[in-house]
Amino acid sequence: MLKETILWLPSLLWAGMSRYTVLFLITLIVLYIIHWTRERHYKHTLFARLGIPYIKPHLLYGSMHTLHSDTLATDIMENWIKEHGKVFGFYIGETPNVVIADLDLIKQVLIKDFHNFSNRPKLPIEAQPVVDTIVGLRDQRWKDVRSILAPTFSMMKMKSMTGIMNRRVDEFLQIVSEGSLKNEPLEWYTIFQGLTLDVISECALAMKTHCQRDQNNDELFVAVRSFLKNALNPAIFLAVYFNAFAKIFSFISNQLALSGRMTNMIVSHLKTVIRIRRKDMSKKYIDVLQLMLEAADTQNPNEIEEDSPEGGTAKHSETRKQLTDAEIIANAWVFLLGGFETTANSLTSAAYLLACNPEVQERLYKELSSDIEDGSQHLTYETVNSLTYLDQVLSETLRIYPPVVSFMSRDTANDTMLGDYFIPSDTNIVIPMWHIHHNPEFWPDPEKFDPDRFSSKTKASENRHPMSYIPFGAGPRSCVGIRFAQLEAKLALARLIRCFKLETCEETVIPMKFEMPTVTHIPATGVMLKATPRQ
Repeated sequence: MLKETILWLPSLLWAGMSRYTVLFLITLIVLYIIHWTRERHYKHTLFARLGIPYIKPHLLYGSMHTLHSDTLATDIMENWIKEHGKVFGFYIGETPNVVIADLDLIKQVLIKDFHNFSNRPKLPIEAQPVVDTIVGLRDQRWKDVRSILAPTFSMMKMKSMTGIMNRRVDEFLQIVSEGSLKNEPLEWYTIFQGLTLDVISECALAMKTHCQRDQNNDELFVAVRSFLKNALNPAIFLAVYFNAFAKIFSFISNQLALSGRMTNMIVSHLKTVIRIRRKDMSKKYIDVLQLMLEAADTQNPNEIEEDSPEGGTAKHSETRKQLTDAEIIANAWVFLLGGFETTANSLTSAAYLLACNPEVQERLYKELSSDIEDGSQHLTYETVNSLTYLDQVLSETLRIYPPVVSFMSRDTANDTMLGDYFIPSDTNIVIPMWHIHHNPEFWPDPEKFDPDRFSSKTKASENRHPMSYIPFGAGPRSCVGIRFAQLEAKLALARLIRCFKLETCEETVIPMKFEMPTVTHIPATGVMLKATPRQ
């Protein structure tokens, strides 16, 4: 009976309304739609009023439906640049975005006028924990947290983490060895995902995982892959299309969903570890979490004024923590996401390019054989960073296949001029990294894999524009974990090529096919290569 009543309730309510009430509600809805449509039309004329070339927007989506179609967003952006030039606009919902492909203007945004472009665009949904990370934080709080976190990735701190990386690479090489004995090709993308998630979990979360050995059953591995696959969900799109609903979706996400199973798992684990470590801060651990805890527990004296009982004001000092626990947890969470997918992408791309270019692989192997003389399998920080050709190979890999291709964007704080164009505040600036890295104007024969582009001799003779190569961004808001990412990638690649020769096979898809579920290019199909043990 209760179920039948619930089903009939809307009909009963509708029947209880008078015709005039129904007519009034319909009129209100129609008037709101007319008002919304006129307002959206006006916002979509911004670039026309400013004289900026732009992509004609859809009333509801702007251009977001085009960017998230079956065609890769990087291919769409390439076509837009060819059609409209180095400066043009497009809309995401009603939000104006300006693409700049001019290197001098890019330098103005990222470095010269950084004070006006210091923030990333506002998140469509202010979901926890991302709002407390260096990705989501804005203005002065971002500067404060960034200055605290930067020493975490110093050269000395990275040296202490090479032990963790080497142990995880040991397991990685054992897996490759077992696969090579079967004389069958291996799927490298998932193998590298297991490696990088094991490394970043132990280094950032103090969590010892088994993602390399048991990917189908490792709870964290399954949860992280699911999170990234579904990061752009209907709630995000609705918040973008209808800004008025963004706060509602933010509340639902934070109070009910909390970003899903992966976030719950990580947050719960980190709270436990923080509680345990705070009981005995004299015991030292080698991971990013420990470094953040030590920074957080360094008290900063602040002089404050309070009303005095006798009248007037009285000054006294109090101390505060540099990082809150919420910020520690949030940034450990974002380090995991940032250090997992991007490094796995880069290693997969490097393995593929080396297999397709055996002469480059052989030259790299000769460097590894001659410059690493002690025969040790484990490599030190100093050894890894002394390998010149290895650095060139990784640099060229990141040029051809930058791991993050649609995340370099900035929010305009105040009205400004970019070249000949007036840019109003609250306009998003988008920097097309893929286009820059593949532009023949800066990189002759850009699809060719040529590590010598990054030799000291070539760089000196070409006098290359500093903004022509920006895989980790540029300026004060560049990637804070660049040392960590490069060390892990170089160490894994060096030890792999010392032990195995990589080769293409019938199952290798040439050229690589990509898809973009979020802001990264990831292989659309398995990357199949053979690994032959070296004598």
